[in-house]
Amino acid sequence: MSTLATATIRDRIKGCLLGNAIGDAYGLATEFMTTRVAKELYGNGPIAFGTDPGYPVYEDHHRPIADRNDFTDDTDQMLVMLQSLHQSRDGILHPINFALRLAEWERRGIVEIGADPGRGLGFTVGSVLSHREFFDNPHRAAFEVWDMAGRDLAPNGAVMRTAVAGVERFWDEPRVVENAMAAAKITHADPRSVVSALISSVLISRFLRGGGSNVTEDQGRVWNPRLAQAEYQQELLSYLERGTNLQGDSTLDPPYNETPESRFKPKNYDMIEHQRLQREAAAGGTYRDQFKDHQWTDWNKDRPKVTLRADIGWVGIDNVGEDDAAGSLARSVVADYKFLLQQTHVVPPSQHGQRVQDQWTAELESMCFPQSMSQLRLGASESIGYTFKCIGIGYYGATRKQDPSPTAPEYGGGEGLFRGLMEQVTIEGGDADTNCAVMGSLLGARLGFQGGIPENWWRNLQHLDWLSETIDSYTNRVLADYETCTQTQ
Repeated sequence: MSTLATATIRDRIKGCLLGNAIGDAYGLATEFMTTRVAKELYGNGPIAFGTDPGYPVYEDHHRPIADRNDFTDDTDQMLVMLQSLHQSRDGILHPINFALRLAEWERRGIVEIGADPGRGLGFTVGSVLSHREFFDNPHRAAFEVWDMAGRDLAPNGAVMRTAVAGVERFWDEPRVVENAMAAAKITHADPRSVVSALISSVLISRFLRGGGSNVTEDQGRVWNPRLAQAEYQQELLSYLERGTNLQGDSTLDPPYNETPESRFKPKNYDMIEHQRLQREAAAGGTYRDQFKDHQWTDWNKDRPKVTLRADIGWVGIDNVGEDDAAGSLARSVVADYKFLLQQTHVVPPSQHGQRVQDQWTAELESMCFPQSMSQLRLGASESIGYTFKCIGIGYYGATRKQDPSPTAPEYGGGEGLFRGLMEQVTIEGGDADTNCAVMGSLLGARLGFQGGIPENWWRNLQHLDWLSETIDSYTNRVLADYETCTQTQ
Protein backbone atom coordinates (compact mmCIF):
# COMPACT_ATOMS: atom_id res chain seq x y z
CA MET A 1 0.00 0.00 0.00
CA SER A 2 1.07 3.64 0.29
CA THR A 3 2.98 5.32 3.12
CA LEU A 4 1.31 8.64 2.22
CA ALA A 5 -1.81 10.19 3.73
CA THR A 6 -4.86 10.03 1.50
CA ALA A 7 -4.88 13.82 1.05
CA THR A 8 -1.31 13.68 -0.22
CA ILE A 9 -2.12 10.88 -2.64
CA ARG A 10 -5.05 12.92 -3.94
CA ASP A 11 -2.80 15.93 -4.47
CA ARG A 12 -0.24 13.82 -6.32
CA ILE A 13 -2.85 12.24 -8.59
CA LYS A 14 -4.10 15.71 -9.52
CA GLY A 15 -0.51 16.84 -10.04
CA CYS A 16 0.16 13.85 -12.27
CA LEU A 17 -2.85 14.22 -14.55
CA LEU A 18 -2.87 18.03 -14.69
CA GLY A 19 0.91 17.97 -15.07
CA ASN A 20 0.42 15.86 -18.19
CA ALA A 21 -2.01 18.41 -19.66
CA ILE A 22 0.09 21.46 -18.75
CA GLY A 23 3.31 19.94 -20.07
CA ASP A 24 1.48 19.04 -23.27
CA ALA A 25 0.10 22.58 -23.66
CA TYR A 26 3.44 24.24 -22.88
CA GLY A 27 5.46 22.05 -25.24
CA LEU A 28 3.22 22.87 -28.21
CA ALA A 29 5.23 26.10 -28.56
CA THR A 30 8.05 24.21 -30.32
CA GLU A 31 6.50 20.91 -31.41
CA PHE A 32 8.16 19.67 -34.63
CA MET A 33 10.76 22.46 -34.62
CA THR A 34 14.47 21.75 -34.74
CA THR A 35 16.52 22.98 -31.80
CA ARG A 36 18.04 25.66 -34.00
CA VAL A 37 14.67 27.08 -35.06
CA ALA A 38 13.27 26.91 -31.52
CA LYS A 39 16.22 28.90 -30.17
CA GLU A 40 15.96 31.45 -32.98
CA LEU A 41 12.35 32.09 -31.93
CA TYR A 42 12.69 31.90 -28.13
CA GLY A 43 16.38 32.27 -27.30
CA ASN A 44 16.84 30.67 -23.88
CA GLY A 45 13.35 31.68 -22.78
CA PRO A 46 11.13 32.12 -21.04
CA ILE A 47 8.15 31.28 -23.24
CA ALA A 48 4.94 33.00 -22.19
CA PHE A 49 2.34 30.72 -20.63
CA GLY A 50 -0.76 31.41 -18.61
CA THR A 51 -0.35 34.98 -17.40
CA ASP A 52 3.43 34.66 -17.01
CA PRO A 53 5.50 36.92 -19.26
CA GLY A 54 7.88 35.67 -21.92
CA TYR A 55 8.26 35.34 -25.68
CA PRO A 56 4.79 34.82 -27.19
CA VAL A 57 4.22 31.46 -28.80
CA TYR A 58 5.11 31.65 -32.49
CA GLU A 59 1.87 31.53 -34.42
CA ASP A 60 1.39 29.35 -37.48
CA HIS A 61 -1.18 26.85 -38.73
CA HIS A 62 0.07 24.23 -36.26
CA ARG A 63 -0.13 26.51 -33.22
CA PRO A 64 -2.76 29.24 -33.84
CA ILE A 65 -3.41 31.74 -31.09
CA ALA A 66 -6.76 30.07 -30.35
CA ASP A 67 -4.82 26.97 -29.19
CA ARG A 68 -2.77 28.95 -26.67
CA ASN A 69 -2.73 27.29 -23.22
CA ASP A 70 -4.60 24.26 -24.59
CA PHE A 71 -3.55 20.62 -24.48
CA THR A 72 -3.34 18.41 -27.58
CA ASP A 73 -3.96 14.81 -28.65
CA ASP A 74 -1.46 13.55 -26.05
CA THR A 75 -3.78 14.52 -23.21
CA ASP A 76 -6.88 13.72 -25.28
CA GLN A 77 -5.79 10.09 -25.47
CA MET A 78 -4.92 10.00 -21.77
CA LEU A 79 -8.46 11.23 -21.06
CA VAL A 80 -9.90 8.58 -23.38
CA MET A 81 -8.07 5.95 -21.31
CA LEU A 82 -9.37 7.54 -18.10
CA GLN A 83 -12.93 7.41 -19.42
CA SER A 84 -12.51 3.78 -20.43
CA LEU A 85 -11.30 2.83 -16.95
CA HIS A 86 -13.98 4.94 -15.32
CA GLN A 87 -16.71 3.13 -17.25
CA SER A 88 -15.73 -0.42 -16.23
CA ARG A 89 -14.77 0.63 -12.67
CA ASP A 90 -13.04 -2.68 -11.98
CA GLY A 91 -9.45 -1.46 -12.10
CA ILE A 92 -8.78 -3.30 -15.36
CA LEU A 93 -7.88 -1.70 -18.68
CA HIS A 94 -10.04 -3.65 -21.12
CA PRO A 95 -8.36 -3.44 -24.56
CA ILE A 96 -11.55 -3.68 -26.62
CA ASN A 97 -13.25 -0.95 -24.61
CA PHE A 98 -10.22 1.33 -24.87
CA ALA A 99 -9.88 0.59 -28.60
CA LEU A 100 -13.49 1.57 -29.23
CA ARG A 101 -13.08 4.70 -27.08
CA LEU A 102 -10.09 5.70 -29.23
CA ALA A 103 -12.12 5.12 -32.38
CA GLU A 104 -14.90 7.25 -30.89
CA TRP A 105 -12.37 10.01 -30.20
CA GLU A 106 -11.08 9.79 -33.78
CA ARG A 107 -14.64 10.33 -35.06
CA ARG A 108 -16.01 12.74 -32.46
CA GLY A 109 -13.11 14.24 -30.50
CA ILE A 110 -13.48 15.03 -26.80
CA VAL A 111 -17.14 15.96 -27.11
CA GLU A 112 -17.30 17.46 -23.62
CA ILE A 113 -14.99 20.33 -24.59
CA GLY A 114 -15.64 20.51 -28.33
CA ALA A 115 -12.14 19.31 -29.22
CA ASP A 116 -11.67 18.44 -32.89
CA PRO A 117 -12.05 14.75 -33.85
CA GLY A 118 -8.73 12.92 -33.77
CA ARG A 119 -6.70 16.12 -33.57
CA GLY A 120 -2.98 15.47 -33.93
CA LEU A 121 -3.53 11.81 -34.80
CA GLY A 122 -0.12 10.22 -35.39
CA PHE A 123 0.81 7.91 -38.26
CA THR A 124 1.08 4.73 -36.19
CA VAL A 125 -2.14 5.22 -34.24
CA GLY A 126 -3.99 6.23 -37.41
CA SER A 127 -2.75 3.17 -39.27
CA VAL A 128 -3.82 0.82 -36.49
CA LEU A 129 -7.23 2.47 -36.09
CA SER A 130 -7.92 1.87 -39.79
CA HIS A 131 -6.80 -1.78 -39.68
CA ARG A 132 -9.52 -4.33 -40.45
CA GLU A 133 -8.91 -6.21 -37.18
CA PHE A 134 -8.80 -3.21 -34.85
CA PHE A 135 -12.30 -3.36 -33.37
CA ASP A 136 -12.13 -7.07 -32.55
CA ASN A 137 -8.41 -7.70 -32.05
CA PRO A 138 -6.48 -4.45 -31.52
CA HIS A 139 -3.29 -6.18 -30.35
CA ARG A 140 -3.15 -8.16 -33.58
CA ALA A 141 -3.88 -5.02 -35.62
CA ALA A 142 -1.01 -3.18 -33.94
CA PHE A 143 1.37 -6.06 -34.56
CA GLU A 144 0.47 -6.34 -38.23
CA VAL A 145 1.02 -2.61 -38.78
CA TRP A 146 4.42 -2.87 -37.05
CA ASP A 147 5.27 -6.03 -38.97
CA MET A 148 4.39 -4.51 -42.35
CA ALA A 149 6.61 -1.50 -41.56
CA GLY A 150 9.62 -3.78 -41.03
CA ARG A 151 9.32 -4.04 -37.23
CA ASP A 152 11.43 -0.93 -36.88
CA LEU A 153 8.96 1.75 -35.71
CA ALA A 154 9.01 2.54 -31.97
CA PRO A 155 7.11 5.85 -31.66
CA ASN A 156 6.05 7.54 -28.42
CA GLY A 157 2.27 7.37 -28.88
CA ALA A 158 1.85 4.75 -26.17
CA VAL A 159 3.91 6.49 -23.48
CA MET A 160 2.34 9.94 -24.02
CA ARG A 161 -1.08 8.77 -22.76
CA THR A 162 -0.06 6.31 -20.06
CA ALA A 163 -0.12 8.51 -16.93
CA VAL A 164 -3.55 7.32 -15.89
CA ALA A 165 -2.36 3.69 -16.01
CA GLY A 166 0.00 4.58 -13.16
CA VAL A 167 -2.88 6.01 -11.13
CA GLU A 168 -5.43 3.23 -11.57
CA ARG A 169 -4.82 0.64 -8.79
CA PHE A 170 -1.52 2.40 -8.02
CA TRP A 171 -1.10 0.24 -4.90
CA ASP A 172 -1.22 -2.98 -6.97
CA GLU A 173 1.89 -2.97 -9.17
CA PRO A 174 1.09 -6.18 -11.08
CA ARG A 175 -2.22 -4.59 -12.12
CA VAL A 176 -0.46 -1.34 -13.10
CA VAL A 177 1.96 -3.35 -15.26
CA GLU A 178 -0.75 -5.32 -17.04
CA ASN A 179 -2.90 -2.23 -17.62
CA ALA A 180 0.04 -0.32 -19.09
CA MET A 181 0.93 -3.20 -21.41
CA ALA A 182 -2.69 -3.75 -22.47
CA ALA A 183 -3.15 -0.07 -23.29
CA ALA A 184 0.15 0.30 -25.12
CA LYS A 185 -0.27 -2.81 -27.24
CA ILE A 186 -3.58 -1.77 -28.78
CA THR A 187 -1.66 0.62 -31.04
CA HIS A 188 2.06 -0.09 -30.49
CA ALA A 189 3.57 -3.55 -30.85
CA ASP A 190 7.26 -2.64 -30.57
CA PRO A 191 8.54 -3.74 -27.14
CA ARG A 192 10.39 -0.44 -26.78
CA SER A 193 7.09 1.43 -26.95
CA VAL A 194 5.40 -0.99 -24.56
CA VAL A 195 8.23 -0.92 -22.01
CA SER A 196 8.41 2.88 -22.17
CA ALA A 197 4.73 3.08 -21.23
CA LEU A 198 5.20 0.43 -18.55
CA ILE A 199 8.14 2.07 -16.74
CA SER A 200 6.45 5.48 -16.86
CA SER A 201 3.29 4.02 -15.29
CA VAL A 202 5.21 2.04 -12.66
CA LEU A 203 7.28 5.05 -11.60
CA ILE A 204 4.07 7.07 -11.17
CA SER A 205 2.56 4.31 -9.06
CA ARG A 206 5.65 4.09 -6.86
CA PHE A 207 5.60 7.86 -6.31
CA LEU A 208 1.95 7.55 -5.25
CA ARG A 209 2.90 4.77 -2.85
CA GLY A 210 5.36 7.11 -1.15
CA GLY A 211 8.55 6.27 -3.00
CA GLY A 212 11.17 8.79 -3.96
CA SER A 213 11.63 10.44 -0.55
CA ASN A 214 14.01 8.14 1.31
CA VAL A 215 16.61 5.97 -0.42
CA THR A 216 17.05 3.53 2.46
CA GLU A 217 13.33 2.96 2.93
CA ASP A 218 12.75 2.53 -0.80
CA GLN A 219 15.55 0.01 -1.15
CA GLY A 220 14.04 -2.00 1.69
CA ARG A 221 10.64 -2.25 -0.01
CA VAL A 222 9.55 -5.07 -2.30
CA TRP A 223 7.54 -3.11 -4.83
CA ASN A 224 6.30 -6.08 -6.85
CA PRO A 225 6.87 -9.37 -5.03
CA ARG A 226 5.77 -11.36 -8.06
CA LEU A 227 8.92 -10.31 -9.93
CA ALA A 228 10.84 -12.87 -7.88
CA GLN A 229 8.82 -15.63 -9.57
CA ALA A 230 10.20 -16.94 -12.84
CA GLU A 231 6.70 -17.92 -13.98
CA TYR A 232 5.48 -14.33 -13.50
CA GLN A 233 8.29 -12.95 -15.63
CA GLN A 234 7.38 -15.50 -18.28
CA GLU A 235 3.74 -14.39 -18.10
CA LEU A 236 4.78 -10.82 -18.90
CA LEU A 237 7.02 -11.95 -21.73
CA SER A 238 4.14 -14.01 -23.11
CA TYR A 239 1.88 -10.94 -22.85
CA LEU A 240 4.29 -9.11 -25.17
CA GLU A 241 3.72 -11.87 -27.74
CA ARG A 242 -0.08 -11.74 -27.65
CA GLY A 243 -1.47 -10.73 -31.00
CA THR A 244 1.76 -11.63 -32.83
CA ASN A 245 2.38 -14.54 -35.20
CA LEU A 246 5.31 -15.87 -33.17
CA GLN A 247 3.43 -18.91 -31.92
CA GLY A 248 0.78 -19.26 -34.58
CA ASP A 249 -2.88 -19.22 -33.67
CA SER A 250 -2.19 -19.38 -29.94
CA THR A 251 -0.95 -15.79 -29.93
CA LEU A 252 -2.69 -14.29 -32.97
CA ASP A 253 -6.10 -14.22 -31.30
CA PRO A 254 -5.64 -13.48 -27.60
CA PRO A 255 -8.59 -13.69 -25.19
CA TYR A 256 -9.74 -10.28 -23.97
CA ASN A 257 -12.02 -11.46 -21.13
CA GLU A 258 -14.73 -8.87 -21.66
CA THR A 259 -17.45 -8.51 -19.06
CA PRO A 260 -20.92 -6.94 -19.29
CA GLU A 261 -19.54 -3.95 -17.36
CA SER A 262 -16.56 -3.53 -19.70
CA ARG A 263 -18.52 -3.56 -22.96
CA PHE A 264 -18.19 -0.24 -24.75
CA LYS A 265 -21.06 2.18 -24.21
CA PRO A 266 -21.11 5.16 -26.61
CA LYS A 267 -21.47 8.60 -25.13
CA ASN A 268 -24.74 10.48 -25.42
CA TYR A 269 -23.35 12.98 -27.91
CA ASP A 270 -26.45 15.19 -28.19
CA MET A 271 -26.81 15.56 -24.43
CA ILE A 272 -23.10 16.26 -23.91
CA GLU A 273 -23.07 18.82 -26.72
CA HIS A 274 -26.12 20.56 -25.25
CA GLN A 275 -24.50 20.70 -21.81
CA ARG A 276 -21.29 22.07 -23.30
CA LEU A 277 -23.09 24.86 -25.14
CA GLN A 278 -25.01 25.78 -21.99
CA ARG A 279 -21.80 25.87 -19.99
CA GLU A 280 -20.06 28.07 -22.56
CA ALA A 281 -23.02 30.45 -22.76
CA ALA A 282 -23.08 30.83 -18.97
CA ALA A 283 -19.36 31.62 -19.03
CA GLY A 284 -19.82 34.29 -21.70
CA GLY A 285 -18.12 32.30 -24.44
CA THR A 286 -14.88 30.41 -24.83
CA TYR A 287 -11.27 31.47 -25.05
CA ARG A 288 -11.39 30.78 -28.78
CA ASP A 289 -14.34 33.11 -29.36
CA GLN A 290 -12.23 36.20 -28.84
CA PHE A 291 -10.04 35.24 -31.82
CA LYS A 292 -12.74 34.51 -34.41
CA ASP A 293 -11.73 37.61 -36.39
CA HIS A 294 -7.99 37.01 -36.02
CA GLN A 295 -6.40 37.08 -39.50
CA TRP A 296 -3.10 35.66 -40.70
CA THR A 297 -1.86 39.21 -41.27
CA ASP A 298 -1.87 39.64 -37.48
CA TRP A 299 0.24 36.56 -36.86
CA ASN A 300 3.46 37.30 -34.95
CA LYS A 301 2.85 41.04 -35.27
CA ASP A 302 5.27 43.17 -33.23
CA ARG A 303 7.08 40.04 -32.07
CA PRO A 304 9.95 41.10 -29.76
CA LYS A 305 13.55 40.66 -30.84
CA VAL A 306 15.18 37.59 -29.28
CA THR A 307 18.00 38.26 -26.84
CA LEU A 308 19.68 35.69 -24.62
CA ARG A 309 19.33 35.97 -20.88
CA ALA A 310 22.68 36.10 -19.12
CA ASP A 311 21.05 34.33 -16.18
CA ILE A 312 18.13 31.92 -16.69
CA GLY A 313 17.16 32.17 -13.01
CA TRP A 314 18.38 28.79 -11.81
CA VAL A 315 21.34 26.50 -12.26
CA GLY A 316 19.64 24.51 -15.03
CA ILE A 317 18.68 20.94 -15.87
CA ASP A 318 22.22 19.65 -16.45
CA ASN A 319 23.78 21.30 -13.41
CA VAL A 320 21.18 20.90 -10.67
CA GLY A 321 22.03 17.23 -10.21
CA GLU A 322 20.04 14.09 -9.52
CA ASP A 323 17.85 13.86 -6.45
CA ASP A 324 19.17 10.81 -4.61
CA ALA A 325 15.81 9.33 -3.65
CA ALA A 326 13.96 10.05 -6.89
CA GLY A 327 16.92 8.84 -8.92
CA SER A 328 17.25 5.64 -6.92
CA LEU A 329 13.54 4.93 -7.31
CA ALA A 330 13.66 5.49 -11.08
CA ARG A 331 16.68 3.20 -11.41
CA SER A 332 14.85 0.48 -9.49
CA VAL A 333 11.98 0.56 -12.00
CA VAL A 334 14.29 0.16 -14.99
CA ALA A 335 16.26 -2.57 -13.23
CA ASP A 336 13.05 -4.47 -12.42
CA TYR A 337 11.56 -4.44 -15.92
CA LYS A 338 14.44 -4.30 -18.38
CA PHE A 339 14.24 -8.10 -18.67
CA LEU A 340 11.26 -7.55 -20.96
CA LEU A 341 13.59 -6.03 -23.54
CA GLN A 342 16.43 -8.44 -22.88
CA GLN A 343 14.37 -11.60 -23.27
CA THR A 344 11.54 -10.79 -25.66
CA HIS A 345 11.15 -12.64 -28.95
CA VAL A 346 9.15 -9.76 -30.44
CA VAL A 347 12.02 -8.26 -32.41
CA PRO A 348 13.02 -7.27 -35.94
CA PRO A 349 15.72 -9.34 -37.66
CA SER A 350 19.06 -8.89 -35.90
CA GLN A 351 21.82 -7.26 -37.87
CA HIS A 352 25.52 -8.07 -37.99
CA GLY A 353 25.12 -10.96 -35.60
CA GLN A 354 24.33 -8.79 -32.54
CA ARG A 355 21.23 -9.36 -30.46
CA VAL A 356 18.93 -6.37 -30.90
CA GLN A 357 17.55 -7.03 -27.41
CA ASP A 358 20.93 -6.12 -25.87
CA GLN A 359 21.08 -2.92 -27.93
CA TRP A 360 17.61 -1.94 -26.80
CA THR A 361 18.36 -2.55 -23.14
CA ALA A 362 21.61 -0.57 -23.16
CA GLU A 363 19.91 2.27 -25.03
CA LEU A 364 17.01 2.42 -22.54
CA GLU A 365 19.40 2.72 -19.60
CA SER A 366 21.62 5.32 -21.27
CA MET A 367 18.67 7.48 -22.35
CA CYS A 368 16.81 7.34 -19.02
CA PHE A 369 19.98 8.26 -17.13
CA PRO A 370 22.01 10.42 -19.56
CA GLN A 371 25.03 12.50 -18.73
CA SER A 372 23.27 15.58 -20.08
CA MET A 373 20.11 16.55 -21.97
CA SER A 374 22.08 17.01 -25.20
CA GLN A 375 22.76 13.27 -25.24
CA LEU A 376 19.06 12.72 -26.06
CA ARG A 377 19.15 14.93 -29.19
CA LEU A 378 15.52 15.88 -28.67
CA GLY A 379 15.38 18.21 -31.66
CA ALA A 380 17.03 15.87 -34.20
CA SER A 381 14.49 15.88 -37.02
CA GLU A 382 15.01 12.27 -38.09
CA SER A 383 13.99 10.75 -34.75
CA ILE A 384 11.95 13.26 -32.75
CA GLY A 385 9.15 10.80 -31.98
CA TYR A 386 11.33 7.92 -30.78
CA THR A 387 9.86 6.45 -27.59
CA PHE A 388 13.18 6.19 -25.73
CA LYS A 389 13.74 9.94 -26.19
CA CYS A 390 10.38 10.63 -24.62
CA ILE A 391 10.72 8.33 -21.62
CA GLY A 392 14.40 9.33 -21.36
CA ILE A 393 13.70 13.05 -20.89
CA GLY A 394 10.75 12.17 -18.66
CA TYR A 395 12.98 10.18 -16.32
CA TYR A 396 15.82 12.69 -16.53
CA GLY A 397 13.57 15.63 -15.66
CA ALA A 398 11.59 13.82 -12.95
CA THR A 399 14.75 12.90 -11.04
CA ARG A 400 16.32 16.39 -10.88
CA LYS A 401 16.95 18.16 -7.57
CA GLN A 402 15.21 21.38 -6.68
CA ASP A 403 17.61 24.31 -6.93
CA PRO A 404 18.31 25.38 -3.31
CA SER A 405 19.37 28.92 -4.25
CA PRO A 406 17.91 30.08 -7.56
CA THR A 407 18.75 33.61 -8.66
CA ALA A 408 15.08 34.30 -9.51
CA PRO A 409 12.37 33.40 -6.96
CA GLU A 410 10.04 31.87 -9.54
CA TYR A 411 12.53 29.00 -9.95
CA GLY A 412 12.49 28.00 -6.30
CA GLY A 413 10.86 24.89 -4.83
CA GLY A 414 8.80 22.34 -6.69
CA GLU A 415 6.98 24.91 -8.83
CA GLY A 416 10.30 26.42 -9.86
CA LEU A 417 11.72 23.04 -10.85
CA PHE A 418 8.62 22.30 -12.93
CA ARG A 419 8.89 25.72 -14.60
CA GLY A 420 12.59 25.50 -15.34
CA LEU A 421 12.45 21.98 -16.74
CA MET A 422 9.51 22.79 -19.01
CA GLU A 423 11.30 25.85 -20.38
CA GLN A 424 14.55 24.08 -21.13
CA VAL A 425 13.02 20.92 -22.61
CA THR A 426 10.61 22.92 -24.79
CA ILE A 427 13.41 25.08 -26.19
CA GLU A 428 15.06 21.88 -27.46
CA GLY A 429 12.13 21.47 -29.88
CA GLY A 430 11.36 18.10 -31.44
CA ASP A 431 8.25 16.36 -30.12
CA ALA A 432 8.20 18.87 -27.29
CA ASP A 433 4.55 18.58 -26.30
CA THR A 434 4.84 14.81 -25.85
CA ASN A 435 8.18 15.06 -24.06
CA CYS A 436 6.76 17.67 -21.68
CA ALA A 437 3.49 15.78 -21.17
CA VAL A 438 5.33 12.67 -19.97
CA MET A 439 7.78 14.67 -17.88
CA GLY A 440 4.90 16.73 -16.44
CA SER A 441 2.99 13.62 -15.34
CA LEU A 442 6.06 12.18 -13.61
CA LEU A 443 6.92 15.47 -11.92
CA GLY A 444 3.31 15.93 -10.80
CA ALA A 445 3.26 12.45 -9.25
CA ARG A 446 6.49 13.24 -7.42
CA LEU A 447 5.90 16.86 -6.38
CA GLY A 448 2.11 17.05 -6.23
CA PHE A 449 -0.28 19.70 -7.49
CA GLN A 450 -0.11 22.26 -4.68
CA GLY A 451 3.45 23.56 -4.67
CA GLY A 452 4.43 21.42 -7.63
CA ILE A 453 2.90 23.25 -10.61
CA PRO A 454 3.02 27.04 -11.13
CA GLU A 455 -0.37 28.51 -10.24
CA ASN A 456 -0.36 31.02 -13.11
CA TRP A 457 0.00 28.09 -15.47
CA TRP A 458 -2.74 25.76 -14.26
CA ARG A 459 -5.26 28.54 -13.57
CA ASN A 460 -5.09 29.64 -17.20
CA LEU A 461 -5.22 26.21 -18.84
CA GLN A 462 -8.09 25.98 -21.34
CA HIS A 463 -10.98 23.73 -20.25
CA LEU A 464 -9.72 23.83 -16.65
CA ASP A 465 -13.14 23.54 -15.01
CA TRP A 466 -14.17 20.46 -16.98
CA LEU A 467 -10.74 18.89 -16.68
CA SER A 468 -10.65 19.42 -12.90
CA GLU A 469 -14.15 17.98 -12.48
CA THR A 470 -13.21 14.95 -14.57
CA ILE A 471 -9.99 14.34 -12.65
CA ASP A 472 -11.68 14.84 -9.27
CA SER A 473 -14.48 12.41 -10.08
CA TYR A 474 -12.02 9.81 -11.29
CA THR A 475 -9.75 10.31 -8.27
CA ASN A 476 -12.67 9.91 -5.87
CA ARG A 477 -13.41 6.49 -7.34
CA VAL A 478 -9.76 5.38 -7.31
CA LEU A 479 -9.30 6.44 -3.69
CA ALA A 480 -12.57 4.77 -2.67
CA ASP A 481 -11.22 1.53 -4.15
CA TYR A 482 -7.94 2.11 -2.32
CA GLU A 483 -9.68 2.62 1.02
CA THR A 484 -11.67 -0.57 0.50
CA CYS A 485 -8.47 -2.51 -0.19
CA THR A 486 -6.70 -1.09 2.88
CA GLN A 487 -9.61 -2.11 5.11
CA THR A 488 -9.56 -5.70 3.88
CA GLN A 489 -5.84 -6.24 4.44
